[in-house]
Amino acid sequence: MEWLTYLLKGTACTVLFFGFYLLVLRKLTFFKINRFYLLATLLLSFIIPALQFEVKREITIVETEIPVNIPEINPVIQAPVQLIQPIMVKYQPRVVHKIDWMAVMYYVYGITASLLLLVCLWRLFSLFKHTNRYTKNGDGLKLITKTEGFTNCSFFNYVFINDEDLSTADLSILLKHEQVHARQYHSIDKIILMVFKAVLWFNPVVYLYDKALEQIHEYEADEITFTDFGNQEYANLLLKLAISKSDVPLIHNFVKSPIKDRIKMLFHAKSKNMKKLTYLLALPVAVGLFWLFAVQVVYAQHIKEESKPSKDFYKGTLKGKVLKIKKEAVGVYTFDFLSEGKVYSVEATVYKEKIKVGDELLIYISGKSSNMKRMDGTGKVIAKTDGPIYIPIKVTTLKGNLIYEWKIGKHAFLYEANKARFVSSKIKSIEKDANGKIEKIVLNDGFFTIGLNLKTQNIKDDNFKVGDKVLVKFIGEKLVSKHTYSTDKMIVLYSEPKKYTIKNEALYNRFYFSDGKQKVAVVKNEAAKVSGPVEPKIISFKKITGDVQHKVSYMENAVIDISNCRLEAGYVELDQLNGKMIAKNAILKAKDGGSATAKIFVFNLRNGSYSTENSRGTTKVSKGLGPDHQMLQRMRDSLTKADNKVETSVSYSAQDSVKMSSDKSIVTLYGKAKLDYKNFAISADEATYNRNTEKITAKNLTVRNKITGITMIGSYGEFDINGKAEVWQGNK
Repeated sequence: MEWLTYLLKGTACTVLFFGFYLLVLRKLTFFKINRFYLLATLLLSFIIPALQFEVKREITIVETEIPVNIPEINPVIQAPVQLIQPIMVKYQPRVVHKIDWMAVMYYVYGITASLLLLVCLWRLFSLFKHTNRYTKNGDGLKLITKTEGFTNCSFFNYVFINDEDLSTADLSILLKHEQVHARQYHSIDKIILMVFKAVLWFNPVVYLYDKALEQIHEYEADEITFTDFGNQEYANLLLKLAISKSDVPLIHNFVKSPIKDRIKMLFHAKSKNMKKLTYLLALPVAVGLFWLFAVQVVYAQHIKEESKPSKDFYKGTLKGKVLKIKKEAVGVYTFDFLSEGKVYSVEATVYKEKIKVGDELLIYISGKSSNMKRMDGTGKVIAKTDGPIYIPIKVTTLKGNLIYEWKIGKHAFLYEANKARFVSSKIKSIEKDANGKIEKIVLNDGFFTIGLNLKTQNIKDDNFKVGDKVLVKFIGEKLVSKHTYSTDKMIVLYSEPKKYTIKNEALYNRFYFSDGKQKVAVVKNEAAKVSGPVEPKIISFKKITGDVQHKVSYMENAVIDISNCRLEAGYVELDQLNGKMIAKNAILKAKDGGSATAKIFVFNLRNGSYSTENSRGTTKVSKGLGPDHQMLQRMRDSLTKADNKVETSVSYSAQDSVKMSSDKSIVTLYGKAKLDYKNFAISADEATYNRNTEKITAKNLTVRNKITGITMIGSYGEFDINGKAEVWQGNK
């Protein structure tokens, strides 16, 4: 793509430079200067796009406070999807081969340019074949007599003449004219133009350059020749030889350029020397093209002195260059970053593929860890880093292009384990009646609006003001418009920091103890429920056939979503009319964790239940596929130990509180949180479990690998679906 951009920029330069020549310079009789202008601007058209200069303009960084300890929640609500009715045909997925048009353009351009250069070399070779025998005159010209083909023309100091039709006087004029071409090295210009026409063969302006430069060559030779022989005699000779032209592009034919223009120029009044100042007008054109194509404005962010990191900083901004990307012994990826003469080790596990050595970056740092360590079960250090690791919250190029950013999801509110909703926001307005009692408080965090209807609660309070930051807990909300909720069941409203309180005692006592702790501190999996009819959604298949009349489909290598599970099967028979689906050699995966395999699955789509058959033909019936997201117990009920393996899900508890997102996919535990996850037993001050990504993050934690017995202690840890664990010591 870069080569195409370069050629297009070069083409744009030739258009503007030649346009200035046509409009301003063409009629001036300063032929040497015009020749220099055309050659110089043609070369500049290639040089300017190849140059790259940076002009830095500083912009001020606007620092914003980034909230912490708020998990990112991206709920996905799928609209109901109707099952596709197949027809009685066999279907094979068609592989579409995309044409790489950029590669095609590259080859077309390269082949065409190469062929034109070869043609140029062939023409040079053809000319030199005729230079073996010549006669040298007193002016240094090498005369070659020819009676056919290209005659009365020159190439460097070789002059091809046909003296049969020329008198002695005419021959003298012709030789004087060609002597000017030889001494001014006009043939070099012709070779340069041949190369430019081969490289920019698609650019019509280059051919106009060629014609204009050839015309200037003839004007320059005519001007010197008719000074010695007179205008009239010279014009007569031009007319006499006008009938014998040659189409060889590398030679200077005596009458090749338009005769009418040349004769008119012989009698044209010479331009005054003051008009040479006109050429200065070309400078703004050149400067403009240089600024447009060679100068790149970089908006460098100005870092205030107080935001620059100290020697042992935990927060600040770095600007510099990537020196080396590496994997640390503790498992994380980092890169050495040179900034203001100091090298920092920056964590880059998530975005390491997006950077390379030599990149100039701007990095916003949130914290560092002091010599990260990994220990075994006895407390012995088995791996550690050479120095502190700095943790970025945002990484950009110097131009401002985003490489990495720690994103925080926007949500109207979150759920606590006791089902109370909570959110931090600001007071937008307060409505009071004539007696000063609060009727309504409207909150807005810049994105979501929540209206608290307090008219029935008989509250009189002057401590809360518009603009105050508050924490509110409530239930019974209603969505009244996009991003706007309303409720008349506020539980409690706290100022932040917690100084003033408005409390609905009845609701508060229902959800909290007197010390503020939730009355439900541990969340357990709900019992499985039998659901109603389910609608399977076909995701993909290798081949499908069907019976439209009886609404039966037969699929090979199919992937189907059914309720909160995904079915992957070698063969599926879907009977819509009878509400039945049979899957063979299949695996059934719950989206919230757990999976089951069986030789045969039989689904009852009318009541949401299914049964399985193992390799020995025994069958057990499950409890269904309802929307309660509790797949694990149903798998235990339906599968035998001999043929199926069931994975355990995460179990968790906390001493202080357990808070959940609205779709229950994200759970946050506070105060002596404990989690049993795959091969890990985790204890932490605070932890977050994301069911969708099967990922746990924890702070101030102790983790024990139940298989190896290795125990690690750190201030931050991450655990993913593949059983991979990473623990940091220090701030993350």
